[in-house]
Amino acid sequence: MLNRMYPHGVATRAEFVAAGIPSSTITRRYHRILPKIYSAEEPTRIARCYAVTLWQPGALLSHRTAAWLYGWMPESPGVEATIPPNSSAPSTSWLTVYRREIPDRETTEVQRLPVVGRERTLIDCCAVMPQADVSRIVDERLAAEMDVDHLRALIRNSPRRRGNARALVQIDKAAMGFASEPERVLDRALIQLGIRLKTNAWVGRYICDFVDELARVIIEVDGREYHSAPEVFSRDRTRQNELQLDGWLVLRFSAVDVMANPEKVARQIAEVVRRRRAARR
Repeated sequence: MLNRMYPHGVATRAEFVAAGIPSSTITRRYHRILPKIYSAEEPTRIARCYAVTLWQPGALLSHRTAAWLYGWMPESPGVEATIPPNSSAPSTSWLTVYRREIPDRETTEVQRLPVVGRERTLIDCCAVMPQADVSRIVDERLAAEMDVDHLRALIRNSPRRRGNARALVQIDKAAMGFASEPERVLDRALIQLGIRLKTNAWVGRYICDFVDELARVIIEVDGREYHSAPEVFSRDRTRQNELQLDGWLVLRFSAVDVMANPEKVARQIAEVVRRRRAARR
């Protein structure tokens, strides 16, 4: 009943009283989410998000909470929100509050909740998330929906904003064009070593995972099906023979090995690529 009357079953104390619920019932039985904001049931994460916007009408859900609402993360630790600089709203055990001005053009709505826009959310995540976690989000967003030049312009037009420097580093080292998580992780590790290879590029009639034309090196990351399906193994062996006969060096690594120690695999590849590049100059 309350969920139909109030979004997510959340309302102010005054609204519940106006609906005929005794003040004593609210005090004894309802969950106090924030000052003067209550829920009849244990609040869900999305209910807490709504409660923040009800408590602070100028609030925008931001950082990891915005990333979660966009579907970039399976969960968000607590709730993060951005409010105008002159607002008074302390953080709580589950709510982290940031104070700054966000122009209207950098805001949107998700599930009828006010949220910081996607590009600014990505930059904000760079400021608060561990590098390994945020690198996946940066890579996936740049590969799927965001323009690198637009992101750089947003950073340039907001100087000294927290997260800008880290975001620029992430953009510079972003893996793009990957077809699997092992490929993304390996590409990141190679870029960290200063080695940029073409990803999922055509060589003759084949698409190869990583290609360096100068060194004439191809890197293939084999998934589980390579080892379990005879027809896949046979097809890949024919493909590898053709590429090698055409003068390419083909290096193969299992996805398991890449994920277990991407830095080690990247160092092996970098050594071969650099040596062959030098020999062909």
